[in-house]
Amino acid sequence: MVLVLFLCAVILLIILINIFLLASTVRFRIEDFEVANIKHIAPNYNVVISLKLFNKIKWLSFSLNDKKMKKLYTKLHLEKVDIRKIEKELKFSDIQEFFKIKPKLTHLNLKLKIGVDDVIITSYIVPIICSILAITLPLVTSKENIKNIKYKIEPAYNMKNIYHLKLTTTLEIKLMNILISIYNIHKNKKQNKELCIN
Repeated sequence: MVLVLFLCAVILLIILINIFLLASTVRFRIEDFEVANIKHIAPNYNVVISLKLFNKIKWLSFSLNDKKMKKLYTKLHLEKVDIRKIEKELKFSDIQEFFKIKPKLTHLNLKLKIGVDDVIITSYIVPIICSILAITLPLVTSKENIKNIKYKIEPAYNMKNIYHLKLTTTLEIKLMNILISIYNIHKNKKQNKELCIN
C-alpha cells in the first residue's frame, strides 16, 4: 500500500513538473539600463527574471542588479571563459536554434543618442538603425503589445564618436522552446563530435 502511494506521488509529481514546463513562460525584464561614453554613468540597472504559469501566475522570480552580477561573474569564474573558443565552436545551426525560441517583446522604452566624427555618416547611421528596428520589432512583438513599444534615436552632430543608451524592456519566451533549443544544440554538437571521431 505504501509503495502504491509512493508511486502515485512520484507520477503526480512528474505530471506537475511537465505541466509547469509546458505551460510556463520565462519573463526577462531589464529596468533602467544606461550606458554611455560621454560621461561616467554608474551602473544601476536591474534584471528581473520570472517564471509564469499560463503567463498569469508567477511561481518563481529573482532579480539581478550590477552588484549581484559582479558577484555571480566572480563566483562562476567567467573571466576565465575563452570567448574566442566559444565563437569558433558556435555554428550557424546554433544561431538558427535561437530564432526557433520565438521570443516575444512585450515592452520597450529605448532612447539612443549616437554620433561619429563625420556629420554625413552620423546622418546615415540614425535612419539605418530606425529602419532595422522598424523591420525587426513587428516580428518579435504581438499586435496587442505594439502600444508598449517606444524608441527614440537621436543624432549627435559635431561630436567625436559618442553614444548614450537608455533602456527598459520586457521579453517573454516559452520555457519549452528554450529547453527544446538547448536539447537540439546539445544533440547537434554530439553528432558533430561523433562524425569527427569516425
